Amino acid sequence: MLFFLGIRRSTIATEHLSGLACAYCHTPETLTCTVFSRYVHLFWVPAFPVGKFSVTSCQHCKQVLTAREMPASYVAPVQAVQQQAKTPLTHFALLLLFGAVVLLSLLISVFGKKEPTAAAATAASAAPVPEAVGTRYKFDVADEGRQYGLIEVTGVTADSVQYRMTNALRGRLTTASAAVALRDSVAPGNVRQRASREQWNYSSKGQGLFKRFD
Repeated sequence: MLFFLGIRRSTIATEHLSGLACAYCHTPETLTCTVFSRYVHLFWVPAFPVGKFSVTSCQHCKQVLTAREMPASYVAPVQAVQQQAKTPLTHFALLLLFGAVVLLSLLISVFGKKEPTAAAATAASAAPVPEAVGTRYKFDVADEGRQYGLIEVTGVTADSVQYRMTNALRGRLTTASAAVALRDSVAPGNVRQRASREQWNYSSKGQGLFKRFD
């Protein structure tokens, strides 16, 4: 890809030098000072200025002098005109454009992040707490609640809960009896059961089929 990079100049001020006579034709009040600004451009778009320079011209004899050619009497008035000449903002066009893009990117990164909606915040706060391995649940079976079963969480993944489930039990439930039942009263087919996160949440939090037992 070609990059058209270079230096150009433009006139930024032209002032009459009063009280001076031309050093060549000696005609008074015919001198003017023209100030130029140099700038670097990319694809002819001004990027940044690189300095100013001035020339004098006589309206009578048309003599044009650069800074190195000017007599000493020209120097002070020309420097005064050059110092007062302001570099136009257009000579900073590419820098200003780059700064605007950077500022816009920063504003987007700071203010572009969407805050969670009220519904999302409510749903997040109402989301079930992830299960911990070893958590136990009790559930009722037939026989008018005189029989029950136990479930113990054995593993948790991002989308499922693994558990083991006892056979139907009777009698008073204690921590010790629960430990024995989960060790000795689990059928081989119930050692490694799996439920999706939605199914588990529905049974343990929504429907309330499983009641936590500590």
